[in-house]
Amino acid sequence: MSAGYFPKREKVGLEDLFKGLVTASHILHYHGVLDAYGHVSVRSPDNPATFWMPCNMPPALVSTPEDLVEYKVEDASEVEKNAKKGYLERHIHSEIYKRFPSVNAVVHSHCSEVLPYCISGVPLKASTHMAGFLGSDVPLWDISSHYSSGGKHDLLVRDSQLGASLSAAFKPATSAGFLYSKVRSALPTQIGGSQEPDKEPNFATVLMQSHGFTTLAHGIEEVVYQAIYTKKAAQEQTAALTIRNAYFGHIIEGNVDVQGGGKIKSAKVKAEGDLTYLSDREAHDAWESNQGTVHRPWSLWCREVEVCPLYKNDCPGCDDD
Repeated sequence: MSAGYFPKREKVGLEDLFKGLVTASHILHYHGVLDAYGHVSVRSPDNPATFWMPCNMPPALVSTPEDLVEYKVEDASEVEKNAKKGYLERHIHSEIYKRFPSVNAVVHSHCSEVLPYCISGVPLKASTHMAGFLGSDVPLWDISSHYSSGGKHDLLVRDSQLGASLSAAFKPATSAGFLYSKVRSALPTQIGGSQEPDKEPNFATVLMQSHGFTTLAHGIEEVVYQAIYTKKAAQEQTAALTIRNAYFGHIIEGNVDVQGGGKIKSAKVKAEGDLTYLSDREAHDAWESNQGTVHRPWSLWCREVEVCPLYKNDCPGCDDD
């Protein structure tokens, strides 16, 4: 399942998964990707037909195996009937795991730095090599055309129908975007590779209209990396757009109607100094290079939450042989 957090294991145990899932929740809160809302999940190493995620509580306060709930991929129902109350939007996770067999970790976030790209019509793109996984364009999924008759129009992915629609956005029927699947299919099978490219997602991250974003990966470290660097990419692009507009301003082009009082006819606003984004090839190669280094920031992020008194991780770990 993982090339970073569990480097010496051919098979991940539940103790490792629990400790890693709690740590991931803390890291994502520490870095402002999650607040009291949002969630991370991991597919079960013992049974690919189930997955684990925290119960309905703030991610920063998750601390023990008792705070984690196992769900069925088929319908997002609890494996244990007396399990703690879970998140309403767990169908985001179940439908992604159902559609993509090699995906083992998912994060859903309402990160405020990313939200402007969910409502403004400005596309989020990879502008630096650390965000190569975003590709040359990030899809924007709009829930408004997928509500069921009589259902609530509250933007929440509260059932399997909405979850399936969102999961399909990671692999559109036609796509000219960054083929995340090319990198994924080249990986060894034990860390999430696949010999079935048609079952691989084309995108690592999808924006959700007026809601947030969801990102998927083949392990805990990788999905945490992508969630954090989706936020960073949005911050960097916003800053670049701001200073570009402040420095260059805008030029209005058109024909002056002298007889009409000097009005400009067929006016167009032209902006100077366009931003430079990564090409498809640059995004692909940058992510391919960075993918093998996710253990480096992961070790730093683990230490950051370990020494912060807010976070408690009382899950037992397994000593590596």
